[in-house]
Amino acid sequence: MATSKAPPFTLYEYRASPFCVAVRIALNECGVTFTPREVEPDKERTAAFLRRSPFGRLPALVEHRPSGELSIFESPAILHFLAERFEKSSLAFNDLSSKAQALSWLSFLSSGFGDLLWRVLTEAHIYEGPDARPKMLATFHEELEQQVDVLDKHLARRAFLAGDYSIADTLATPLLDLLDQVKGLDMDGYPHLLSWRERLRGRPSYKGVWPAEKEEK
Repeated sequence: MATSKAPPFTLYEYRASPFCVAVRIALNECGVTFTPREVEPDKERTAAFLRRSPFGRLPALVEHRPSGELSIFESPAILHFLAERFEKSSLAFNDLSSKAQALSWLSFLSSGFGDLLWRVLTEAHIYEGPDARPKMLATFHEELEQQVDVLDKHLARRAFLAGDYSIADTLATPLLDLLDQVKGLDMDGYPHLLSWRERLRGRPSYKGVWPAEKEEK
């Protein structure tokens, strides 16, 4: 009797996290079968998980190899790994120049844009009522608008951040989705960014990457 072989990858994730969504998209782009393992953000991490992700952060990706597990943590590192691991996928780098551009934008999105977007959403949705900090929110909001404007101008001459689709666009996809939650941000003022977002949402790899509404409840 034939037995089914376990998928070669396990993804430890929190489905509502945009960084976990980005890794899901990347795995789909590579055509990789994986086993999802949901980890609640406030759940105490086991010793086994901490061996895979030393700081207990999500996502974490494990490749099950004959020689043992290969664990990768931090979403930019995971995306970079997949681009190198699957040389015939849409994520693969064409040459050194395209790789440099993709990694530059990936770095900006993960440590710059993503962090600023999180600050804006935190100030708007967590610090409310007597705890509200309007001046802080206004400062972060202005900085975010400046970065969105730079992205819009950059995309006026190209379809994707580094020319062809890359891991930078993969990480950008769920972050762009979160822009809809930013109050006071007029997205109609950034037509090139909106067009880019629709191209990203139209990719087959995007289907089903966010948790369904019934799963979130």
